[in-house]
Amino acid sequence: MSRLPPLRALQAFDAVVRNGNVVAAAEALHVTPGAVSQQIRLLEDALGVALFVRESTGLRPTELGQLYHQHIAQGFECFHNAHAALVGARHGPHLTLSTFPSVATHWIAARLDKWHALSPDIRIHVEAIDREPKRGENRADIRLAYGTPPTDDTPHRLLFTDRVAPVSAPSLPTPDLPLKQPADLLHYPLVHVEWGWADLSPPTWANWLNAAGVPVPDTLAPLTYSLSSMAIDAAVRGRGISLGQGLFAIDDLNNGRLIAPFKISLTMPRPYYLVWQPGSLDTPGARQFIDWLIAEAEQTNRDIDSMFG
Repeated sequence: MSRLPPLRALQAFDAVVRNGNVVAAAEALHVTPGAVSQQIRLLEDALGVALFVRESTGLRPTELGQLYHQHIAQGFECFHNAHAALVGARHGPHLTLSTFPSVATHWIAARLDKWHALSPDIRIHVEAIDREPKRGENRADIRLAYGTPPTDDTPHRLLFTDRVAPVSAPSLPTPDLPLKQPADLLHYPLVHVEWGWADLSPPTWANWLNAAGVPVPDTLAPLTYSLSSMAIDAAVRGRGISLGQGLFAIDDLNNGRLIAPFKISLTMPRPYYLVWQPGSLDTPGARQFIDWLIAEAEQTNRDIDSMFG
């Protein structure tokens, strides 16, 4: 078994990809930019591949770099989950919410402060799992799930069916290439999400262009991610125009970090829903937390309707 690269180098690599440049990564890690650059060089030397393309504006992940980071990001998510589990075990009972990594980082995390302000004595532990647990696998009190809701007596509540639409950083469209009509999108890099879950993945750029009445070019080759959150982050950094899910883009749309240039959207193949263990409602605060999640999802759905038309 080959030896793994140093953890410090992997941490620097993850920070650069997430933050978009060395300076921001250094600030996040509380080290100097030089230290981050040194760790990136060490990692590339250890792996024997180039993880970034050096540009005048900073570092852009290569295709191999993007692939590597998709797996590295999951590893660091496991570290965070392990820490949260230890902290939770030290402080007694709590509610566990299970969901996907992108939902956890781009929707749940931004809202938990509101919940804690409303119910400071009811702690929530979030577990990020990148697939739906099989029957009997789910040990969480509550699961915010995507797909086909249960057809048996398993307690659940439908939330909403998300939609996708083009989103970009406000600074990306340039005066010489404005986005006046859908076909203008083809002048820019396109960012796409492909989960690899057959009929569960979001609609494609080809689907959207067809719906907008734009002929699909033979060489349409969008930059593809397997995580919705990474596609949204790429759009925020101005790397391209993402066919973004409303659930993950809505906060950035509301605060102006993203724009939705065209009010043409396509629905996701399946809805989001909540499912919980039969005995979970006996846990203090569980009913209130479920009601709060439902209310937040309803507000998000209204915001998506407003942004996507």
